[in-house]
Amino acid sequence: MSFHLRSGLRSFFDFDAGRMFSKSPTKEEGKAFLLFDGFYAGLLLGLQLGRLSEKSSLEKNNFIIGYPDVYLDSRSYIAGLVVEAELRRLDTVNYSQADYEREIAKLLDPDEPSRLSKENGIEAVNLYAAGGFEYLREKMKPKPTSVQNFLIRYHELWDEEFGDT
Repeated sequence: MSFHLRSGLRSFFDFDAGRMFSKSPTKEEGKAFLLFDGFYAGLLLGLQLGRLSEKSSLEKNNFIIGYPDVYLDSRSYIAGLVVEAELRRLDTVNYSQADYEREIAKLLDPDEPSRLSKENGIEAVNLYAAGGFEYLREKMKPKPTSVQNFLIRYHELWDEEFGDT
């Protein structure tokens, strides 16, 4: 289970020497903000928008294998969000119960630590995260300069786009 970043995510968050927002005047704050946090911010946007990127937009090498410890409790929630986004994306008007089950089975694997299938599920997460990051990069200009700046602007962007959803 390998997660891949969208090309450009590292530079958007000024990732350097294992630290996000490396150019921020408050050096300690970037240590607490994980590279996976940037990935997850894009994932949530991509899932909510139903926006996928192209496989070619991803970095070739994975940036992490498996969820960071602080995200382990969220893995079933993330898997559910992926299923919901994929079913919303498909034309399911005439789907039977068996059709739904078949689509869901393509995405999930309860025996995997991520709860997602190695092929379709993980690929969907990577492409939704990349699609969400593309949207984030389009809307958040200039790019954020600190964790606090990012979180405030991300919240404003979310409220502006989705309101109370």
